[in-house]
Amino acid sequence: MIARGDLRRHIVETATIGACFSLVFLAAAESAAAETRGYVISMVHTATYADSDHCPMGGNGGPVELRTRRLIGAGYSESEAREIMLNDGRDDEGNRVEEMQLFGSFLRQTWGGLEVNPGNVPYLLPDPHIETAEGRFAPGFNLDGRVDPDDFEDPDTNEKGIDNELWRVIGCFDTFHVRKPVRAYNENITWDAVLDGMPAWLISVSGEDLSRDGDVTVTFDRALNVALRDASGGFLSGATYTIDSDPRSHSVFAGRIDNQILTIEPGDFSMQGESQFYAILRLTQTHLRLQMRLDGSVIGFLGGYQPWADYYHWLAIRGEVDGQIDLPGVYYAMKRLADGVPDPATGENTAISATYWLEAVPAFHTDVSGGVVGVAVGPGPKFSGPAVSEVETQAGQTEAPQ
Repeated sequence: MIARGDLRRHIVETATIGACFSLVFLAAAESAAAETRGYVISMVHTATYADSDHCPMGGNGGPVELRTRRLIGAGYSESEAREIMLNDGRDDEGNRVEEMQLFGSFLRQTWGGLEVNPGNVPYLLPDPHIETAEGRFAPGFNLDGRVDPDDFEDPDTNEKGIDNELWRVIGCFDTFHVRKPVRAYNENITWDAVLDGMPAWLISVSGEDLSRDGDVTVTFDRALNVALRDASGGFLSGATYTIDSDPRSHSVFAGRIDNQILTIEPGDFSMQGESQFYAILRLTQTHLRLQMRLDGSVIGFLGGYQPWADYYHWLAIRGEVDGQIDLPGVYYAMKRLADGVPDPATGENTAISATYWLEAVPAFHTDVSGGVVGVAVGPGPKFSGPAVSEVETQAGQTEAPQ
């Protein structure tokens, strides 16, 4: 039998223990409600949207057309230039035409009697006035909050006032005049090539309950380890990546999920890359729109104002032959169509509105001590990144949305 005094102490102690257990339970419940999902970016490339009304003058063609124009610029007639092209770059006597020889990955060009590399000094060469894309549709975001007469309309959301001048610059070159699931040759091959040597790019999404609408935090980081592939050559869902603490590749945004569509409040984005791919991808006024899919992956678009010199640098590394574009033409067009971040001294715009298509699959994230800071949720897609099957033909993708 418990004495009255002991009984009182017993009741108090029991209540205290119960309260402690309640606090622990509530803390555990709150901890369980909050979650952070991790992802690894399995594909990123310039958002393209080829349509029948984008290049009414016929476009800029590809390597054959570019080389033909170089020959005409060197003094050959159009018919002579075409004959040389049909003869594998040789004249009637079988001699290799000097202007057709390669200067590294560049077509030989001259300025003042000297050979110049158009990737390094495009401004020494005349503006060829390439055709730039027109038309109604282009993927992207309304970055400036206006709806101007020459702005695009997003084909998915039908939002008007879309700013995507990067697409306007490159959209009439054959290599970029494509539409998903076909990807631009440039980025498809370079992304696949760097995957096994470039640290992976990561995304994490944190919130109270990511299966419901609500506010979230979206974080981008670079990993310390490279991407892991699956048996199909794509990205392995559920792999583990250690986050690199380098602030140059760390970007945090306030975001929100509505109907499983993830968006962010505009801010600055930066991610270190590697040579042959983007040396750096950085944006201001950054926008994001990702669909959270049932298999745990996310797909959508990342956009903002990008320093146009960054994108030109990537094209210049590829060269005119591998890149299949006219470097001086792109240089002058970017300089002319740049629409953001004016230089305070000159007033000249230093950035161009751009949009990238982005795909990411579930992945675990750890800190350098091995602690798990993001979990993989869902099995991920069967095919991802370089392993995505591209069975649809471009001809079957040219109908504009209604």
